[in-house]
Amino acid sequence: MKRSNSLKLTLMLGSVFSLSGCGDSEEQSLIFTNVDDCTAFGIDQEACQAQYQQALENHATESPKYATEALCENDFGFEQCENRGSIWQPIMAGFMLAAVAEAVDEGLDFYKKKKRKQAYMNGGFFGKARPLYRSKDDYFSFRNANNQYISSIRNRGTVMVKKSKSDYPVTTKRVTTKRGGFGRSASSRSSWGG
Repeated sequence: MKRSNSLKLTLMLGSVFSLSGCGDSEEQSLIFTNVDDCTAFGIDQEACQAQYQQALENHATESPKYATEALCENDFGFEQCENRGSIWQPIMAGFMLAAVAEAVDEGLDFYKKKKRKQAYMNGGFFGKARPLYRSKDDYFSFRNANNQYISSIRNRGTVMVKKSKSDYPVTTKRVTTKRGGFGRSASSRSSWGG
């Protein structure tokens, strides 16, 4: 075999192996049901409150939306929905914090991150709070606003979550006007597009 052919083969194999490592990696996230649950894990009260408020703000825009209470309860269960003017949406069952990537200039600047009210646990900072939900058909699991399985409700604190599930693009949900939305696909683990 010529040297140039073996070099081409080596380069091709190298590119195949490097591309196979580009999948959706799992990263450490924090999951809590409320502020008290967050502080019980040793996170500062002020950081827990700030992250919870951010999750509530995201909940207002990201949550599934329904035209009637009956449609919402069909997917999330009896008394698991709240009225927001002319729409109904599920009650936020918890919140998730994703690991925060460090900017080069911040490096080890602990105080800059504390000032932004990011949660600090196990030597890492967490933020970007996102709301979590529990559907009627899969009540013992936390799901994100896109109806993707995150974790069992028994898991609190540190869990491993695929990056695409913790740092998903924010989309404004359309109002569901007929049956068969969030909960229907929960048991099949498919994603909810709305």
